Amino acid sequence: MHILIIEPGSTGHHLIYLEKIAKGYLASGHNITLCTLASTHENPLIKSLALSFKSRINLTYIPDRAYQEALKSKFSDIGREIKLRRIFKAAYKKTHSSCAVDYVFLPFLDYCLYSIGLLGSPFGKTKWGGICMRPSFHYQASGVIAPKPKLSRIKELLFKKCLSSASLDKIFTIDEILEKYITNTSHKPPIKIKYIPDPAELIGEHTFKSARSRLGIIESAIVILVYGALNERKGIQALIEALNNSTQLDDVHLLLVGKQSEKINNYIHAHASQLKTKERLYTLDRFVNTDEQQMVFAASDIVWLGYQEHFTMSGVLVLAAISGKPIIGTREGLIGWYVNEKKLGVCIDTQKPSEIQLAVQLITSEINNNSDLYKNQHFNDHNWEEFSRTLSFTKNN
Repeated sequence: MHILIIEPGSTGHHLIYLEKIAKGYLASGHNITLCTLASTHENPLIKSLALSFKSRINLTYIPDRAYQEALKSKFSDIGREIKLRRIFKAAYKKTHSSCAVDYVFLPFLDYCLYSIGLLGSPFGKTKWGGICMRPSFHYQASGVIAPKPKLSRIKELLFKKCLSSASLDKIFTIDEILEKYITNTSHKPPIKIKYIPDPAELIGEHTFKSARSRLGIIESAIVILVYGALNERKGIQALIEALNNSTQLDDVHLLLVGKQSEKINNYIHAHASQLKTKERLYTLDRFVNTDEQQMVFAASDIVWLGYQEHFTMSGVLVLAAISGKPIIGTREGLIGWYVNEKKLGVCIDTQKPSEIQLAVQLITSEINNNSDLYKNQHFNDHNWEEFSRTLSFTKNN
């Protein structure tokens, strides 16, 4: 079969998902066309795929300018989605005209999810599927602390209309409560939605001692890890303020791993001098490789997820859970829901330094009394093997 995969995103999880999905279809004997941004063709990951599967993979592209113009739509979310749907339709027609497409897959369906519900599939009668990650119309009804999104009722209706598309194979979601909500509120079987655990991996051989030694962190320290793209919404300012203003947290050190925004970098230089002077601050101000990722989690005791205005799923939450590290997280969004529901740590109000301090003290006490307290089974299926099994790459044979 000929599978068309459309993914214009080129950062973060977008390329990781694209690689795993492409390899899954290739391993199942399918031929694929990858439709990405023209600039993404030079990415080492894409070049490696093209080189490894020469005769079975074709590369086509979405013009970067057209994609960027769609993102800047003057008509808010729905205007952007309609433009992206139009771009995806053109990509499909171009590919289909040269070699018949049997199936279309969107690793990030959120590009045009609601516009498909409004206008129908852009892929004609060809079967299609995809993964959605951002719907939030169900949050409040499911016990998630979050603001009610604009047009939430309309978005819910469009989502369900999308699910009723005759050519739809299945919509996968990394949000388990979305699947439950749709199943409980829909009355027209079959319901073409399936939960797929958000996959994450920690690959490496670092132990606690070797990781601490490599990073220059003393073994007796309690280390809080902040991991990922370090911007203002990660709540780093609140965490530094809490550590600066407590004499009871002198043994707590801070490990910041990930590329820092200019504002965060300036804040650290201006406000974290006390931590630096006492050698309680460690930074890797860059993207890290797979081995380094495993190393920093091995070196840490607590993972910080005190994010602000972040309501969707978090890959760092999954990494913390599979490594058995307790989380200090926001009460809001899926982070708050998971931390409470799965007992992954402590939720706090990120605007209150005293709550942050108490949470650190509580978890430190728990770690000292029971190092295995946060090792749980809830995230055993959050791996690429289970991801591939759930997607079932051979289902279209």
